[in-house]
Amino acid sequence: MSFEPQIPEWGLDSFKKHQNKLIEYHNWLKDTGIKTGLISKKTDQFIWDEFIIHSLYFAKLIKKYKNLKECEIIDLGTGAGIPGIPISIVNKTNVSLVDNKQKRIYELERLVKILNLNNAKPTKQDANTILNKAKNSIIVMRCYVSTSSVLKALEKKQLKENNLTIFVSSNSKSTDILNKMFHVKQEKFLINKNNFRYIDVITDM
Repeated sequence: MSFEPQIPEWGLDSFKKHQNKLIEYHNWLKDTGIKTGLISKKTDQFIWDEFIIHSLYFAKLIKKYKNLKECEIIDLGTGAGIPGIPISIVNKTNVSLVDNKQKRIYELERLVKILNLNNAKPTKQDANTILNKAKNSIIVMRCYVSTSSVLKALEKKQLKENNLTIFVSSNSKSTDILNKMFHVKQEKFLINKNNFRYIDVITDM
């Protein structure tokens, strides 16, 4: 099977110039990421589509919904740096790569040096603690927890008071969820020529 590191049309203008560094990260994932157990064994194309391109749509949505000068970006449950590393590659805003496993943090610290990403900050911390204390932040989560779990965790928190916007990977079934305190808008996008993916954007009403 041939490997095609394409950038979908929705990202050509913003992300094409970063393609070489994104490919460098892709190569790290397929080698070091798999060898160290940060990701399971996947094809080159799967890693590019599901980990790189999927992550880039988080970056696109962040620019759409928030003023980056006002917020820190926090990637909760980052694992191998997904989606935080691609986000940090394509913008200059600081991105905290949060995980509770020290082994993952050590590997990410090496990675940010390899990629020369001064704005990516691996941090060993509990995700729930950060979710409850974060202010003036954009929180991103890919395959860490579900949208419904996030809403339950935020039940006693006002996003508006803490200036939070949360982006969570989802599926087509969790569309247009309304909560008494929050609004969830589902964004649909192509990761390649034929396959769509979804990200839920959680904001205050």
